[in-house]
Amino acid sequence: MRIKILYGFVLLLVFSSCKTIDIAKPTVSSADTGAFILPPSQINIPVEIDLTSQLNDVEKSLPKQFEGKQEQCEGVSFSYRFIREPIDFQLKPNALYYEVDGKFELKLNYCPKCHELWDEKGSCTVPRIYASCGFGEPMRKVKVAYSTNVSITDAYRFNASTKLKKFDVLDPCEITVFKYDATSQVEKQVRVQLEALEKDIDKQIEDVDIRSSLQDVWKQLEEPMDLSGYGLLYLNPKSMALSPVSFENSFKRATLNALLTLQPLISTNNITQQRSALPNQTAYKSGDGFQLAISVKASYDSINRLMNQSMMGMDIPFHNKHIVIDSLRVLGQQDQKLLIEVHFSGSKKGVFYLVGKPSITAEQHLVMLDVAYDLNSKSILLKTAKWMFDKRILEELRKASDYDLNPLIQETKASINQQLNTTLADGVFLSGKADQLSIYNLVLGATDFYMIALVSGNMKLKMK
Repeated sequence: MRIKILYGFVLLLVFSSCKTIDIAKPTVSSADTGAFILPPSQINIPVEIDLTSQLNDVEKSLPKQFEGKQEQCEGVSFSYRFIREPIDFQLKPNALYYEVDGKFELKLNYCPKCHELWDEKGSCTVPRIYASCGFGEPMRKVKVAYSTNVSITDAYRFNASTKLKKFDVLDPCEITVFKYDATSQVEKQVRVQLEALEKDIDKQIEDVDIRSSLQDVWKQLEEPMDLSGYGLLYLNPKSMALSPVSFENSFKRATLNALLTLQPLISTNNITQQRSALPNQTAYKSGDGFQLAISVKASYDSINRLMNQSMMGMDIPFHNKHIVIDSLRVLGQQDQKLLIEVHFSGSKKGVFYLVGKPSITAEQHLVMLDVAYDLNSKSILLKTAKWMFDKRILEELRKASDYDLNPLIQETKASINQQLNTTLADGVFLSGKADQLSIYNLVLGATDFYMIALVSGNMKLKMK
């Protein structure tokens, strides 16, 4: 009899110690606070446009020489030929400026008096007097200069206005035989030809297709940036504005700033984005670089991965008992506290539920504050495994839920920098660097949680 009683007691002890603890799953909140509503962010991007090929086109398109004449029976008749040298482009800060060396030759004849006796056109009563300058001797030198003011329309097209600024005859053409200074006539005739070229110059500059390049930039900004497994960055561009154009002579380039307004978002899941056409310009405001306030949307799976990486298999001993953490899973939230399902084994096996307040520290650590059993778990454990209320279990779990986000931040920065240094289209190059990235604020939703990321740095756009 004693042996049977002792055997039964041992079975009861073994059965009781290995009994699975079964706790009802708590109810999670279905309320979803949603993403942070952040004010739009702005990026101020310096834009460099290499004008070398466009200036070469201007040079090629303008005629190298032109001729003219004025014939009359009575008085001075003349014909001329003007030849220009290659254009010397000297870009000023606020205008395109270019000088051209030219030279001309001139033939003249003079008739003091005509009569219409023999024909209606008239005939010179005395033999004509012929003279020339620039023939059989060095051609007479001329200095010509143009200036072009350039602006950009609301539709991102160059608008050019070219004016002839200088026409200096360096070698006067004085005909001493009949005391005639032909310089003014040459200037008058050649100036008409040179002024006619103003529209040709304007057309060459206005044909520079900056709009297509900016459309490529806009399209690229609408594409999500893959943050190497840490989610997708959607910049969501909303508007663009361009500063006035300035020029740099040493590099033969135009420079301006593009101000972009964005509504950026980081998500661990793909988001269907509606594409938009490049909008017309808005008013430009000066700035420097960028500082983006980004709403970050992440699924609870990302926290699950962090918790299981650090706590799965963790053995927590105390006295002559222990528990082993087999797996963890975030169920959702209640009153902005995470509900975490913990599967365990060891001296007991089963599942219990924890609640904790997630927070992000100034040192960029994700920590769990006020870790405790949920109400159902407290009630059941008090009846079946009171020893699990040992503070060491909760303290070890709290310490293990301290996640250093700095490695993730550095990898995300590196991924952003890689995305910021790329060729957007043929002849359009983007470069940039994210200097700072930090995360703060954390709000829990039904299936996701939300944070704010601050990213600052600079970008540059080059076009050829």
